[in-house]
Amino acid sequence: MTERENAKSIKLILDSNLEDVFLVGLAIRGICSYAPLGEVVAYQVEVCIVEAVNNAIKHAYGGEAGHEVEIGIAIQMDRIVFEVCDTGAGAIPLEARKMPFDPEDLESIPEGGMGLQIIHDVMDEVSYVKTDLGNALRMSKHFDSGRYARPGKPS
Repeated sequence: MTERENAKSIKLILDSNLEDVFLVGLAIRGICSYAPLGEVVAYQVEVCIVEAVNNAIKHAYGGEAGHEVEIGIAIQMDRIVFEVCDTGAGAIPLEARKMPFDPEDLESIPEGGMGLQIIHDVMDEVSYVKTDLGNALRMSKHFDSGRYARPGKPS
């Protein structure tokens, strides 16, 4: 079996209503609790995915409810992969949106717009694809142990 055949996956679909994004956080928290990430890293991953969904709603759909945001999640043997997809307006390329700052200089820290920077800092791989069908932000986090241990099964 290949790594992809071993992957366990799920797809979540959320209406583009900012008030409902907490549901994504709950789902990601639950899924990450079964992955060998550690509590702090699992929380950081949850923040990244919630931020990506917020960005899709705010920027792709202009904050307008009534559109779908799809979140694909695949747990592979050595990583967990997320893909946040929308059919709204395209985003600025990830590289152009990175906002370097000096954490020691409080004046240099921007008040907003740090979501993509946090995603880049936390996740191991980040890519953005714009197609005729929409936008996809793909993020992955490698497991420290290098292997997914399913509950109730030895790793």
